[in-house]
Amino acid sequence: MNSYHYNRDRELRESIINQIGTGNVIKEVEVDRGHRNGPEIHKITDTGLILIYNKESKKLITKLIARVGQINRYYQNDERPPKKVIQLARYHYEMGWNEV
Repeated sequence: MNSYHYNRDRELRESIINQIGTGNVIKEVEVDRGHRNGPEIHKITDTGLILIYNKESKKLITKLIARVGQINRYYQNDERPPKKVIQLARYHYEMGWNEV
């Protein structure tokens, strides 16, 4: 059972995400943190969101309003994230939206 604060914060985040818009997936990355439910698929969108799914069940785990550092971690070697997405992440940070 989730706490009142958890549910309120998730509702607020969902409300902000609805304003931002989910956008289109621009990159998918498999992330395996050794979780008992298995690996995850992290999908980065062109609106600066990260959608996290369970790899096996395909169920949505959570939606995050990404910070710049989070987006940068998904790009390796000579890959660079789109400037527009980084700018959006900075804007979302300035608005305080990714702290919800």
